Amino acid sequence: MIKALLGPNGAGKSTYLRRLMGLDIGKIDRQMTMVFQEPLLFDLTVKENVALGLRFRQDKAVKEKVGRWLENLGIAHLSARRTLTLSGGEAQKVALARAFVLEPKVLLLDEPFANLDLPAQLELRAKLKKIIHDNRVETIWVTHNKAEALEIADHLMIMIDRKIVQEGPPERVVQSPASEEIAVFLGIENIFHGRVVINDGRSYFENDRIRFEVATEGKADAWAVVHPEDIIISEQPIAKTSARNTIAGTVSDIIKSGLTYRILIKAGEEFKVNITRASADELTLTPGNNVYLTFKATAVHIT
Repeated sequence: MIKALLGPNGAGKSTYLRRLMGLDIGKIDRQMTMVFQEPLLFDLTVKENVALGLRFRQDKAVKEKVGRWLENLGIAHLSARRTLTLSGGEAQKVALARAFVLEPKVLLLDEPFANLDLPAQLELRAKLKKIIHDNRVETIWVTHNKAEALEIADHLMIMIDRKIVQEGPPERVVQSPASEEIAVFLGIENIFHGRVVINDGRSYFENDRIRFEVATEGKADAWAVVHPEDIIISEQPIAKTSARNTIAGTVSDIIKSGLTYRILIKAGEEFKVNITRASADELTLTPGNNVYLTFKATAVHIT
């Protein structure tokens, strides 16, 4: 399992890993190794670097194990090269091979690809994720990169101000952030402050600017999150829909981003909606247009 520890720079993520390492010094029953941002390689050949830990342990299968992990990381052809001649991506593969060759039960990764260019990051990220799962190594992977965390994590932990403030399956954390602070950090949009009230057996989120139905219990102080992808824009109210909420609004801005458009709509609160370019062209949206926003009560996440 990969547990991604995600947080802004200075949140205390690296300190957290070092404490884990310190707590386990001398515990032979729980093998743990760590890979840092910088590969920290000795001025030796690739195979000599990978073999270091095994030689310290006086392992009798050094050649076999080193050869296997050089192959696994795709660097067998570099085995006789001095590490000072390697690229950043090649050097980090050597550091990873040196960690995996020890057959750790727990692997700690401190932003292992932060210093690499994007193509190298993407290649190594996919390769490392597969290796971790194939070898069933419990891993804590520190990163400040949200996209990386969501791609690799089986379990997501959010750290802010040296505290883990929320954790769980990545989809659940993103869909239902536990606080406004977490939602803002994750870049979640359409987050509104108000309260949840009960009227005729139905729940409504409301504040001084807006009111819409939700699927939750009453709450005197609440944050409502409606993800941009969960909102439908139409020029007229949708006649037949199971969605409980239809809100009239006015287009305030249209931001083009590749094949998608981000539509800003003033409807009491300002909503952001992401739609395809084809949908935007079909609707002939321009600033000032009157439109309707439709979304389900169950699409609203209350924290």
